[in-house]
Amino acid sequence: MITSKSWLDPILPESLPPSIIALADALPRKTQFLAGRLPPETAARLGRLLQITNTYYSNLIEGQYTEPADMQRAQAAPVKDRKQLKNLAVEQMAVQALFERALRQRAPFAWGDMFAPELVSTAHKRLFREASETERTLSDGSIMQPGILRSGTGQNVVVGNHDAPDASAVDGMLQHLQAGFGRQTDSRRQLISALAYHHHLAWVHPFADGNGRVARLVTHLQLVSLGLKPTLWSLSRGLARQHQSYYSALTMADRRREGDLDGRGQLSQRRYFEFIEFMLQVCHDQVDYMTAAVNPSQLRERVIRAFRYNEKLQQQGIRPESAPAIIALITQGSLPRNEIKAFTGLSSRLAIDELSQLIKVGLVESQTPKSRMVTPGLPAWFAQDIFPDLHRRFQ
Repeated sequence: MITSKSWLDPILPESLPPSIIALADALPRKTQFLAGRLPPETAARLGRLLQITNTYYSNLIEGQYTEPADMQRAQAAPVKDRKQLKNLAVEQMAVQALFERALRQRAPFAWGDMFAPELVSTAHKRLFREASETERTLSDGSIMQPGILRSGTGQNVVVGNHDAPDASAVDGMLQHLQAGFGRQTDSRRQLISALAYHHHLAWVHPFADGNGRVARLVTHLQLVSLGLKPTLWSLSRGLARQHQSYYSALTMADRRREGDLDGRGQLSQRRYFEFIEFMLQVCHDQVDYMTAAVNPSQLRERVIRAFRYNEKLQQQGIRPESAPAIIALITQGSLPRNEIKAFTGLSSRLAIDELSQLIKVGLVESQTPKSRMVTPGLPAWFAQDIFPDLHRRFQ
């Protein structure tokens, strides 16, 4: 049984492959380009939609399915009604929103704080504190305690072929990882550290259960802290869509060193680098996906197509003539009510009725019934038409 906190040394080798450095160097430029294509109001609304996307796919990775539309209803529900809608997916979505808000309001955080054992424990506690005892009952009959590290329970676990470190080593290992990854100052190495930590956190397996959800949430928050705009793209979507490769990369990075040319530590450096490069490629893939999705010409075509063929729009009597108004609203972020009406090309009376219908179905948002300015809404059922395969269930 592994008991040494330094068993994972070197935590991040000084010499890294050029391919990894190049991918880490290019990602910030891509994310800034993506952010630059969206007005603030649309970016904020897309961020709320992608809270659903992140949770939807993290949930799928764990073999659980929650309908995106149900999650969006929970997201918009009054506080007094939310307890009736609670499940692990809804709770994870709320926790992500809470942590994102904390990062915005209390920034800047020291980079090392993003690896703190306290952050890991708090994330786990928040994710599972509303789970029922049945949901927290493990295969051996024990009950998982939200936020309690294995070092606090003395519980040892085996995950597949991986014997997780002895419970007594968990706390020391997490602190050791914080010291190693948290001391990085170069922005490229910080990004690489966040993705490398994803594997090491899963390898330490600090909790009896729920480690995958925690690792994906913590990685997301670290990307937020680095300013990489993960509220506009979803790492969990990429991992879920390549879930077999994801599991394989995690498992291969668990392998012992393969000869004298495979680094200086206990684990294979080559497999470790392969995992980091896989994670970087997934990040690039998802940023590329969303950048293409918000391309003005493609977005225009998809909105027009949705207004012609979407069944819900047809059932609600939404006119195809309204498509230009929604295109303008998404691309500009906010518009005066009168301009929205003008974009429809309808008569004054019809335009007023049409705007009311657009607000009713959630394509337009208005803070009050008489707000002068309106902003775009992105209901999940409509987003699926304009962002192809945003939410897809894999087998």
